[in-house]
Amino acid sequence: MRLTDHKFLTTAFLLFYNLPFIALSQTTANIQQSELITLDKRLSGITIESIQKTPLPSFQPDAIGILTSKQTGIPQQFWGNSDPNEIARLIEPYFDYTLPEITALWQRIALSEIDAPTKQGKSGKILSARIAHLLNAGALDQAEALLKQAGPTTSNLFHQTFEVGLLTGRAQTACSNMLRNPSLSPGLKARIFCLARENDWNAAALTLTAALTLNQISELDAELLSLFLDPEIFDEANPPPAPVPLTALDFIMREALAMPRSGQALPLAFLHQDLQRETGWRNQIIAMERLVRSQALPSQRLITLYQEGIPSASGGVWTRVAAVQKLLLAIEDGQSTKISKALQDAYRDLNAVGLSFVLSDIAANDLNGKSLSPKGERVRFHLQVLHPNAAELIKKVTPQSATDAFIKAILLGKIPQSANSEMQSAIRAAFNGTTSSNSLILDAKQGQMGEAILNSMTNLVKSHYRDPAAVETTIAALRIAGLEDEARRIAIQVMLNLDEPI
Repeated sequence: MRLTDHKFLTTAFLLFYNLPFIALSQTTANIQQSELITLDKRLSGITIESIQKTPLPSFQPDAIGILTSKQTGIPQQFWGNSDPNEIARLIEPYFDYTLPEITALWQRIALSEIDAPTKQGKSGKILSARIAHLLNAGALDQAEALLKQAGPTTSNLFHQTFEVGLLTGRAQTACSNMLRNPSLSPGLKARIFCLARENDWNAAALTLTAALTLNQISELDAELLSLFLDPEIFDEANPPPAPVPLTALDFIMREALAMPRSGQALPLAFLHQDLQRETGWRNQIIAMERLVRSQALPSQRLITLYQEGIPSASGGVWTRVAAVQKLLLAIEDGQSTKISKALQDAYRDLNAVGLSFVLSDIAANDLNGKSLSPKGERVRFHLQVLHPNAAELIKKVTPQSATDAFIKAILLGKIPQSANSEMQSAIRAAFNGTTSSNSLILDAKQGQMGEAILNSMTNLVKSHYRDPAAVETTIAALRIAGLEDEARRIAIQVMLNLDEPI
């Protein structure tokens, strides 16, 4: 049935559509009144003893998580008495091209089961902001797990559940819940989409026509929905322009119709669509690189994808593919000279796009103990200090520079005896018990650890890791919270970021 067959619809349709619900509500009210009268007669003459009341602990959605405090090392009282609105504002953003440990720590905070702040605020606001951070980082599986733990207890959480369902291809449950309870719907556009997903095409078309007649939906939205419901009328020569901002629902419907993209970089959460087998290898790699850099996906998936074909050109993404393939071939060949050269090239090319950390597993496993050139050994050292087992891997390594010696000391839990730069002095001071008393360090000492850490890491990212005061504050705040390992990893990665190319 085409949409043009339903132009006769008006407000009467919407009234008719809701009549069963009105009648059902009235009938239910009559039954309840009758039952109350009967119950009152039965209870006459019965003495009711007093009952002691013990208040149950209030449910705190902001404390929900999928990782325990013990698993993450994040203190249970991480938020202290901070303002919930301020925490929500700080935790929501995702910063691309940042230090791997900052990205990882931010995600652990978002996923952690820690107490809500003692200061009262809108219930669930911090939880929604944590989920928003995961979506901004493209971490769909992580966001979905957190949403399942929380349940769609608020309209905002339901909207996020619906968005994740759309992008993972698992929107069926959200659509079913929405159609059973229309009050959950993010809008008529979502309701029409879900009616179509439930194969109720006539109801979807009728609802769209009525909504358009009553000016409850924009013409652009109506055009996209019309094409989605009836793809045969889509003129590929004149596709409707992509709306700004592009919502997940807009994106999924446009993708279903194979409409051209706007040319703008897609949000990270949308990139999972490009990991399908029918997508070109180049687009898969570009999407995977961005999602691995945000740590939405594990590094090994990118290394595996790099090996799935032969580079069809040079430059850009193909340079990185070729560099990793040459490194793996050189390791297989076993010649130290070739391995060293290939390792330097791969490190340089991936480091240029913030992805050198994906080589740390190769450096820790395939290259550990192999004889390399001096430059090759230094690259291996820089990669191994990024590995979870870094302390064990570099324990017997002799540093080749003062910077590497400083890094090794920090990694092994020592305080470097000397500092050769203002940045090293700031890092050394932070591990030696900083004398700085700026407002963020004071906040951390007074129990607002989470707010101080998020603020200090934000300042560090915005300084491009070149402000010694921001580095010292971040490390000091982390240490106050007991996050010693995280503090050391950030200090090391700051030093690597400032080091000269090898």
